[in-house]
Amino acid sequence: EPAKPAAAAVVEEEGEEEGEAEVEIELRHDIEAMGAERPSSMAQPREPEIDPRINISQFLYVTEKLLGEDPHPRALTALSEFLEDSFQETPQQRQSRQLDEKLAAKQHMMTIKINDLFDEWDVDNLGFLDRTEILEVMSQWNKNSTKSYNIEMSKQICMAVESVERTDLLRQDFMNLCQTFHKVLDSDDYMDRLLDFVSLVVKTQREDLRRERKRRRWLQVMTILPKVSGSDHSMYFRSFFDIIEKDFGYHGNGRLINAYIALVENDPDADEEDEDKTLLRYIASTANDQSILIGRTLYANQKCISNQVRRSGKAVYINQIRNNNQVHLWAMDRWAVDEDRDGAFLVLPLKTDKDRIVGVVGVDTLLSSTPTQFLPHEITFIQNAVRSLSNGFSFLDARHKFQRTLISLLEVIPRKEPNVKTVSCYVVEPLPQVPSGPVPEGQPVERVLRCILVLNPKTSEVEVQSGASRAVIHRSDSSFRYNSDSDDGPPNANVDGKSLENPDFDYNADSETDIIETETDTNLDYLFTCLEKQEDQQQRALGTDHLAMCILGPDDQPFLVMDLDTGKDNPLLKPAQVKSIRNLYSKLVVVFQQLLEEVEKDEKTFLNENEEKLPDDLKFALRFEKMILDDLKKRMSNMDVGALSEMKSYKEPPAIIATVIQVTMLILDVCPEEELQEWSKIKGFLNSDLLKKLGAFNPLSKDNKIDIHKINDRLKGVTSTDVKKGGSLPSYLLYQWIIDVISIIRVSNTS
Repeated sequence: EPAKPAAAAVVEEEGEEEGEAEVEIELRHDIEAMGAERPSSMAQPREPEIDPRINISQFLYVTEKLLGEDPHPRALTALSEFLEDSFQETPQQRQSRQLDEKLAAKQHMMTIKINDLFDEWDVDNLGFLDRTEILEVMSQWNKNSTKSYNIEMSKQICMAVESVERTDLLRQDFMNLCQTFHKVLDSDDYMDRLLDFVSLVVKTQREDLRRERKRRRWLQVMTILPKVSGSDHSMYFRSFFDIIEKDFGYHGNGRLINAYIALVENDPDADEEDEDKTLLRYIASTANDQSILIGRTLYANQKCISNQVRRSGKAVYINQIRNNNQVHLWAMDRWAVDEDRDGAFLVLPLKTDKDRIVGVVGVDTLLSSTPTQFLPHEITFIQNAVRSLSNGFSFLDARHKFQRTLISLLEVIPRKEPNVKTVSCYVVEPLPQVPSGPVPEGQPVERVLRCILVLNPKTSEVEVQSGASRAVIHRSDSSFRYNSDSDDGPPNANVDGKSLENPDFDYNADSETDIIETETDTNLDYLFTCLEKQEDQQQRALGTDHLAMCILGPDDQPFLVMDLDTGKDNPLLKPAQVKSIRNLYSKLVVVFQQLLEEVEKDEKTFLNENEEKLPDDLKFALRFEKMILDDLKKRMSNMDVGALSEMKSYKEPPAIIATVIQVTMLILDVCPEEELQEWSKIKGFLNSDLLKKLGAFNPLSKDNKIDIHKINDRLKGVTSTDVKKGGSLPSYLLYQWIIDVISIIRVSNTS
C-alpha cells in the first residue's frame, strides 16, 4: 500500500493511545464498583531500574563497538579529547563516586590487614591458626571491653569463634570469621579497633615466644657448660656473664649491666666468739667491674644487701640504689658521671643441689641508660640463669676440687715408675654443642678430650693448662705435629710443627697392652682408641713412646684418659709396671667416689683432725697421698732384718744408699743429726726396731719435728731412677717411703 503521510501517522497513533487509555479508565471504575481489587496484571507497568554506571570492561566494549577492533590512532585521540571536553560530573555523582571509592578502599585495606594479621599470627608458617588461640585472644578483648566497646558484642564475637566447626582455620576460614566479626560489630571503627587489639596481642606473643626460645637455648647452654668446661670455674662464670649481657643487649634495648659472683669462705681472722666465721669474696665479675671487685671481701659484720641475701637465702631487688643506704658501692666515682643517674640492683643466692648457700650473684644497671629498672621478664630470666648456675656449680665444684688430687697423681706416677718421663691428663667431655631437637634413645654420644694437666719433665712440676693448650681434641683432628729441631718435646700434644717419620721400634713382647703401628708417629688416635675400647694402648707418637690408659669413674663410664710418655730410648712399661700404675688409678677412683658422696649428701666428713683445717681440694689430695703411703707400708711389712743385712755389709756404702738411710734416720729421729755422718753408728740402727718404726710412723702426728727444707737439701740431685739403678730393693723402698712422707707433709701444710 502507499505509505501514509508522516503527520497522518502521528495523529493516528495518538488517537489509538487515547482510546486505549479511556478503555482502561472505564475498566478500572467497573472493577472498583464491584468491590474487587485491581488485579496485579492490570497494574501500572514499571520501567526496569538500569544502573547508569559502567565498569572498565563495559567501557572498553562500547569503545570497541564505536571505533572498531583496530581503530585509527587519530580517531582514538579525537574520542579521548571529546570525552575530556564533554564530560561534566555533577556534585551528586562526585559524592557518590568518592563514597564508593572510600568504601572499596576500606574493604581492600581491611582485607590486607586481615591477611597480614594471619601471616603474623602463623609464626611457624603452618598455613592455619588454632581456634583455641583465637578464642583466647578474643576473650582478652572481651575482658578489656569498656563502655566504648559493647560487652554484648564481645560475647557474640566469642560465640562466633566457638561456633566454627574447624579447629584449624585456614586463611579463607579466618577471613570469613573476620567478616562475621564485622557484621556483629556493625562498625568499621570498632572492627579496626578489634584488629588493632588482636595485632598488638599477637605481636606481643610473638616477641615473647622469640625471647623465650632464645632464652631457653641460652639456659640449655648453661646446663651443658659444666660438662664441657674442663673443670674451669672462670670459663663457666665468664659464659654466665656473657649470656646475661647478651640477653640485655637483645631484649633490654641494649642496656648495659654489671654482674658479679661472690663465694662464701672461712674467715681466717674471725674470733672464736664470733657466731659467723665466714666472709664473701668476689671471685668473678663482668669486664667493667673486674678492676674494682675481684679479690675484695665482705665480712660477716658488714651490713649490706649481699650479706642479707646470704643469710636469708632469698633474693632482694632494689629499684633505686641511690636512695638505699644498705647498698655498699665500691666505686663512688660513678655517681660523678651523672648526678641524676640511678640504677637498680638485684642480688640472688647461689645454692648447691641441697639448697646450701655457697655465695651470691649480683646484677645492677648503674652504667645503663634509662630506664634502669628491671622488667618482670628480665628478673625471671636472671633467676632461671642463676638457678642453672647453681646446678652447674655443684657439678663443676666437685671436679675442681678433684683436680688437686689429679695433680698428686701426676706427681706420684714418675716417682713410682721412673721410666715415665711425663704425663698428660685428658678429661673426657661430650661434644660441646646444644642439640637442635630431642636426642633419640641409644644414640652414641660423641666425645672429645680436653688436656687439663701436664707434668713438665724438666721441672717435675704439674702445669695446669689454660688458653689454647686447653682446647679440646676431636677424633677427626687428632693428628698433631711439633718441631723436631727443638730440644723441648711438647708437654701437650696440641702443638704444630714438622712431621716425624716412624723409626724402627722394638716393642716389648711381654706387654699385654694393644700396640698400634702407623706410618707416622704424629697420630694421636690411640687416645680415642683407648677411650672407645677402654683398654690400654701403646704407640709411638710425637717422637716418643706413649701409653694411653683410660680411667673409669664410679658410674663405670670413662672420665679421664692418661697419656704416659716413656721417652725415646726407654723400654715400654712391663705388665707389672702397668699393674702398679693401675693400682694408683684405683685409689684415685676411690677418692673421687668419696668426694661425690660428700657433695651429694652435702655433709663434710673428716677422717682425721688434720683434714678439718684443710680446704676440700687439699683434703681429698691428702687422702690419696695417705692411701699411697699405706700401700707402700704393706709392701714394706714383708721386709725382715735379713733385707737390711745387705746394707749393713757395706764398709762404706754408695753415696746414694748412704743418703737414703741418713734421711730415713732423720725423719724417724732415730739418732742425733751429728751422728748421721758416721756409718759405723748408723749401722747399729738397721734392725727390727727400725722396721717397726717405719710401719708405725704417722707423718701427720703433732709430735713430728721434720724440717722439709733439710730433707730436700740432702735429697737434691737424687732421683728414683738413680736409687733403683745404684741401690738395692730395700733402699729403693726406703726412698719411696721418704718421698711419700714428704708429699703428705707438704699437702697437709699447704695453706
